[in-house]
Amino acid sequence: MMKNLFSFCLFFILLGCSQREEEPQTDILPALTEIGANTAGVIIEEFVLVPKDGINQSYGGPGIIKGLNVTLGSTFIESKGNDSFSLALKNVPLKNGFTFFMDIGILNRTGDYFTEDYPKWPQIYVQKIVEGNSVKKFYAKKNSCKVTLRKLDFESGIISGTFSGELYDDDGNKITLKDGRFDIKIK
Repeated sequence: MMKNLFSFCLFFILLGCSQREEEPQTDILPALTEIGANTAGVIIEEFVLVPKDGINQSYGGPGIIKGLNVTLGSTFIESKGNDSFSLALKNVPLKNGFTFFMDIGILNRTGDYFTEDYPKWPQIYVQKIVEGNSVKKFYAKKNSCKVTLRKLDFESGIISGTFSGELYDDDGNKITLKDGRFDIKIK
């Protein structure tokens, strides 16, 4: 009787055990902050783009994620923003997905900035990458994207904001940007 009870319990214990396959980790957007966290991300057509892999110091500031590149015009700090600000997001190396680029010309106040027709500033564009090659480029049109600058603090060197909108390729195909955000410390 005891042997049967043991076998019965063992059967149910083994039945309850199963091999679990690791689910691929889903990227999530970084928190929406204004502290100079050197984070950014955006949802492009349900694809969450969060830059990662390595360290980059492209603008001479503190090390940030390699896939997060910030470029400032040569007089950006001294002229209180009356110069260019550019942001690039990508995963390094990238085989499939998107890369994101945003260029804003005269960035000198908080508030809303609306895109112009390419190549005028402010401008947002995205490249779709398949098997490591750029296969399509999507550009903002006049007023098709909005960038909201939430913090522009030259003393602490923090630029933070959000962005969203629609981009179009040469054939008129559209992709959507949602919940875009950046929080950058530039000095």
